[in-house]
Amino acid sequence: MKQLYRVLPVALSVGLFGCGNTNTTTQQSTTAQESTTPVAPKVIETEEEPVSKLPDTAPVVTVASDPDYAPYVFKNEYGNMTGFEIELVRSIGEDQGFKVENYNHKWEFIYDVLDTKKRDMIAAGIPYSSENASKYLISDPYAPLPPTVVYLDDSLNIKSLNDLSNVKIGTTVNTIEYDLFSSGDFAVKSVDSYDTIFQAVQALAQGKVDAVAGDSGVLRYTLNDLPELKPIFFDYRELNEPASRIGYVIDKDQPELLAKVNAGLKNLKENGTYATLTTKWFGKDLTADVLEQEKILEAASAP
Repeated sequence: MKQLYRVLPVALSVGLFGCGNTNTTTQQSTTAQESTTPVAPKVIETEEEPVSKLPDTAPVVTVASDPDYAPYVFKNEYGNMTGFEIELVRSIGEDQGFKVENYNHKWEFIYDVLDTKKRDMIAAGIPYSSENASKYLISDPYAPLPPTVVYLDDSLNIKSLNDLSNVKIGTTVNTIEYDLFSSGDFAVKSVDSYDTIFQAVQALAQGKVDAVAGDSGVLRYTLNDLPELKPIFFDYRELNEPASRIGYVIDKDQPELLAKVNAGLKNLKENGTYATLTTKWFGKDLTADVLEQEKILEAASAP
């Protein structure tokens, strides 16, 4: 379930990250005391909501989101919802001739507004599940970001989950990752849990852990403006697995909306908009990855 990946956007600290991947306790303590300047990940923000170019008579699609999941959806300093999900669905709307109205809903109630027809669709970084597919319409995938392990020391050379026997793993508390690496199914040196993915990345930068496991999109966003760390990503799930297949969840009685969303996604992938958005939010053009994911899923569903 998606709620296991929840994180809040958190300010980054120059001093804590500037210390590098050191294992010296004294260096960690000194750096922590000296870090006083908060720096947030760079995000293009505007005070005003984007204005649609569509006529006032254009149909409106209402979209439910939980804005506590950067970089997919979150609130900027002006209180406006922003993020990859928001910009992508608005671009789809502009392409397909419908305006988008975004609504803030707590995660635990987000499906209720779809069930009661108060909203038309959900944009919330939701991985595919057979349960959702039985109740709702699911769009084509648009964020091929399998769960990942990120590390800094290239000598670790992590190529599989069997390469973790000497690795200290950091995760966020009460998550699928924490359960996975604490289960004993894979040998790891230790598993440390943190309240946020930011805190786990801090621990990685300070050498308190050797790697961090979590949502690839969230980790890439967190590390996007910290190239000095030179992160290495190992995606430990395949593109055809449910955890890697993120799509919009749409009211089951609106197949026409599903068709428009899929058509819009296709056009954005072809005209370069998708490349621009994925590079902006994740630091990587995901066009080739999502097209490969589509081919895999089509082949798997073929008779």
